[in-house]
Amino acid sequence: MPMPKAFKSAVASFICALGLVGMTAPAEAGPAVGTVAQWNRDELVMGKQMRFMKYRGLTRLRFDAYLTADQDASRVNTVKMMQKHAKLNNIKLRPILAFPFAFGDRTDFGQYPKGDADALYRQGYNRTYAFVNQFKNDIDTYELGNELNLLVRDKSGQPLWGKGWTPAEFNTPLMNDWAIVLKGASDAIDKINKDNGLNIRRVLNTTSTHFGFVEFMEQKGVKFEVISYHYYERLGTDPNKYWGTFNLFQKLASYKRPIFFNEVNCGEIYDPNFENKWYGNLVENCNKSLNNTLNYMFNQKYANIEEIDIYELIDHPERGGAEGRFGLNYGLSEWKITQLIAAFYAGGTITEGERAYITRRGYPAIQK
Repeated sequence: MPMPKAFKSAVASFICALGLVGMTAPAEAGPAVGTVAQWNRDELVMGKQMRFMKYRGLTRLRFDAYLTADQDASRVNTVKMMQKHAKLNNIKLRPILAFPFAFGDRTDFGQYPKGDADALYRQGYNRTYAFVNQFKNDIDTYELGNELNLLVRDKSGQPLWGKGWTPAEFNTPLMNDWAIVLKGASDAIDKINKDNGLNIRRVLNTTSTHFGFVEFMEQKGVKFEVISYHYYERLGTDPNKYWGTFNLFQKLASYKRPIFFNEVNCGEIYDPNFENKWYGNLVENCNKSLNNTLNYMFNQKYANIEEIDIYELIDHPERGGAEGRFGLNYGLSEWKITQLIAAFYAGGTITEGERAYITRRGYPAIQK
């Protein structure tokens, strides 16, 4: 897709202002850049977040949509508020559909008491239909769950790190149950599309080397138009030689579908010694790593990468550990260098003073 004129102008202005020899702009056919955020019932907070995103050029917002009986009313009303502000700020919403089965509930709060295969299918179909149908003219893409591939474990109890290449590795009772739920969800979106002449897309997610998960679900009749992938790697990781053996972009391209990298950040954040301050060796490595990741994704020639969502918008220290410090910002008024890196690739606004912080780091050239 061609680069929008506004994006070209922003990048050109940025490069001219920097006057940095050898500094290259993102690829002209670059993907949209967005982020991930927790949903918030406070409309003032929601509006502020989306205005900030618009300022920084972030045009996608990924969030959890829990389709459970105890969440229905508040969730729908909140998403309506989100959609109102999304329209005002040129942002597309990307809901992640989460079903009662994700919390161990086979009966959907007793609606389907047998808890059998038919119950799981009805849960996926009915929950998805009711939710998606309300937003069918506003939200055009939905994720069918998140990181379900990690539920399959090896004999040591760990996910199939470095394995999971084949559908057979995911042929377990749990994955067969999930395939039924996701087929119900997939069929519900099919029905809405056919009845309304729409093209709402379905996204199926995988991570690591678990490409067998994608193929397993497809064999089970789960339809999806987009593949999403999560990428958290440390400085020095080359996705062209991923896990030391393969080109990640070529592998994703082999499925002949658009790709969302819908969770991206640096792997250094997982280090228990990660400083999460403006300065520190791990923080600097993190900055370089995120820059390199975006540079690779914008300039690779294999996969059709439509969107990149950086996890996540702000820190949540109340979670503790790594999950509390993935934010592009400490708070909306306290940004990190990673926010400036994201804004550059997104074509967002960066002040003269802010530019200095990334100019001296030489971004976006590949960093060592």
